[in-house]
Amino acid sequence: MSSNSRVASTLYSQELQPYSPASPYGAIEEDKLNTHLTSPLPIKRQTRSRNPPGVGVYRSISWILGFHEKYSLFNCFIWGGALVGYSLARSVTMNPSKLPGLLVPGEWFWFQAPMYKINLLIHIYLTTFGGLTAALQFLPAIRRHNVLLHRLNGYGVLFCLIVGNICGAIVGRRSFGGELNAQSAYYILGIMVVYSGVLGIYNVKKDTRRHRKWMLRMVAYFAAVITARLISLAAKVIVTDIGTYFSVWRCDEVLNLLTDAVARERDFPQCVAAGVDPQSVWVTVHASTREGTLYAASSVRAVIGMALWIATLIHMAGVECYIILTEPANQVRLGYALEPNEDSNGPY
Repeated sequence: MSSNSRVASTLYSQELQPYSPASPYGAIEEDKLNTHLTSPLPIKRQTRSRNPPGVGVYRSISWILGFHEKYSLFNCFIWGGALVGYSLARSVTMNPSKLPGLLVPGEWFWFQAPMYKINLLIHIYLTTFGGLTAALQFLPAIRRHNVLLHRLNGYGVLFCLIVGNICGAIVGRRSFGGELNAQSAYYILGIMVVYSGVLGIYNVKKDTRRHRKWMLRMVAYFAAVITARLISLAAKVIVTDIGTYFSVWRCDEVLNLLTDAVARERDFPQCVAAGVDPQSVWVTVHASTREGTLYAASSVRAVIGMALWIATLIHMAGVECYIILTEPANQVRLGYALEPNEDSNGPY
């Protein structure tokens, strides 16, 4: 037999040799096998991630109100709460006897005229009711399960906001002194609110998606005055610190607020000069929150037009962004009620 065949035979015989317990290699393998069989398998513990406190309550409230997106309830609380809160805060002006003292000093000088007084009261009453009930229109639970309530409340909101803003535009002629900057802002806001409301009514049974968009725009434009008030609070402090801002007043307005004869002679001699008609002379009043009632009112007049325009731009951009972000979730029309679009993965 050749050497090659002997090597092959040896390898073959070793490969087919039976397992021998006496073999040292066999003992090692047996120990490994016994150890593997007797040792317990490692237990992999499953840890459940705990949600932060309040998340469960938030999700429950969101589900009850019918919201699908996780941020919708937050938006409802922030923006809807701001609208309702502002309407409640301004509801005290619904008392005609308290109204003069709740306005910016100098405004009642004009608003006590019958035409402005009637329109102002209509504006206050209707926009207060409209602001309080408008938030209900955007609750999906009402829109899906009580369509009749949604319709009736919607028509009421449309009536209140459209008529209320028309009356407000009339009052805007003299609001905050009636400066052209403030007048134009009030007129544009009034047109935007009324136009959006009319298109909302037109599309209520024709195209529910467009109806939703125009209703969102109407309420967003209507709420711009809230942002304008917040901007004016900061702006009047800034112009006071700068110290070089003034607003224009008619002399009879100045004399109505400035009752001190010495202060009249010192600060506005042209208004008390002999033979001067206070209704035909205008003076500049320093805008400052630190010099008295007249000057504090002047600071509001100096900034209110700017605040209204900035607030209008902010609300226009904000509502369009919200409409774009929520458009995929509002695609299907079921019984005049918007429902989320559904695919194989469920609603989104």
